Amino acid sequence: MKQSDIFSLILIASVGTLAAFFVCQSLMGDPDDASVKFKALVSPVDSALVVPDPEVFNGAAINPTVEVYVGACEDVDQNGILDAAELEACTTVEEEPEEEEGGEPEAEGE
Repeated sequence: MKQSDIFSLILIASVGTLAAFFVCQSLMGDPDDASVKFKALVSPVDSALVVPDPEVFNGAAINPTVEVYVGACEDVDQNGILDAAELEACTTVEEEPEEEEGGEPEAEGE
């Protein structure tokens, strides 16, 4: 490279850097003039502990969150485990009719 090429590269890089600096300053503004306004809290955070709602928190369970049962299942004694009687009460699955051993359904009109 010639000395004039190196000089022109340095000149272009410095002009580009200065241009980028002034463009950023004009877009962002002076950081000393920036101000932020905060809203006051509606209800301040309290350091007192509140007893968890027993409907949401099951303290006797291994996982203390509420057990979820799909269907009409209900944990009557609230122990987090469905007992045999509770399982019987919530079984609403209808038994499927057994197919005949022929394998093919009979066609109507034959």
